[in-house]
Amino acid sequence: MPDTQPQDDNRYILRDHHLDYFTELRVSTELLTARFARTCASSSCSARCCRDEVLGDIKHRDRVIAEAPLIVQYMEPAQEHDPARWFEPEDEPDLDFPSGRAVNTTAVNGACVFLDSRRLCVLQLAEEKSPGLKPFYCRAYPVAIDHGRVTLDADWCPEETQCCGPVEGGELTMLDVYEFELVHTLGEAGVHELRRIANASAESERTPP
Repeated sequence: MPDTQPQDDNRYILRDHHLDYFTELRVSTELLTARFARTCASSSCSARCCRDEVLGDIKHRDRVIAEAPLIVQYMEPAQEHDPARWFEPEDEPDLDFPSGRAVNTTAVNGACVFLDSRRLCVLQLAEEKSPGLKPFYCRAYPVAIDHGRVTLDADWCPEETQCCGPVEGGELTMLDVYEFELVHTLGEAGVHELRRIANASAESERTPP
């Protein structure tokens, strides 16, 4: 994605979030304006967002590999058990991650290597014994941060309107549907500030120029 943002995004700056590696964190206009169906809920996710490789922080990759003996206990026999094949060999610079570098998981049979036949993430299953194994942005999805902008990433499965795809004229906002994901991403104080920004944005839209 290009390293640009709409001019309007510069009006919406978050300062109370817990992601201290960002010098400035903006709120995208699409996050504020997206609307969702009344029945939309992240619990209805079909894991289509995991149908390919997933990007994670290289430090988190190192933790996953270090905990491979635990993780393979949650894998099915047909899954890839060799941790040397869990991640792509090349990483890339990405300032949206704490370390400043990110790496993709590998894809096996059209899905992330950690997704089992039940469409469940084995890293999340292994959190029973090691909390926090699921990558940060996987837990946040469809909330995402792109070039320092808090936004929605529904491009993987826009037709999945029961869980993440916006709809025209929807009754619910992102704060109605993704409070858990937003708290995970920004912290309680960050979501409180986001709510104030969303209310101010909605009020400005209702007020004639």
